[in-house]
Amino acid sequence: MSQSDVAALQDAYQAFSRGEFDAASKILAPDVEWAEHGRGMPFSGTWHGAESVVNDVWTSFVQYWGGPGVVGLETDQFLDAGDHVVVTGRFVGRDSEGRTLDAPCAHVWRMSDGIATRFADYTDWTV
Repeated sequence: MSQSDVAALQDAYQAFSRGEFDAASKILAPDVEWAEHGRGMPFSGTWHGAESVVNDVWTSFVQYWGGPGVVGLETDQFLDAGDHVVVTGRFVGRDSEGRTLDAPCAHVWRMSDGIATRFADYTDWTV
């Protein structure tokens, strides 16, 4: 892991939390593999390609929770694991219908020169 990988991920998380998908997606390799393994998640699976991540995963997630900027991700740690970065934190927010979100998560990224080639999400959506 390099500091540029961590910095790129920190910027991407901040952009995602603001609903700025174009900025957040700059770290995704065109052929990124994206896996959602969350317990209790309304959609799980594996997607291939940055365009699919933005259109099929992020957009669905935000629509489910009520719109861009409604749900944020508070990161706790960025952990060095060689060519991987593990990010721990919580998805937090409240939508217009009053649903509250406070779900702990761990994200495992495979990085190369500030670009993500693989991602796996482990979130407990049942809490």
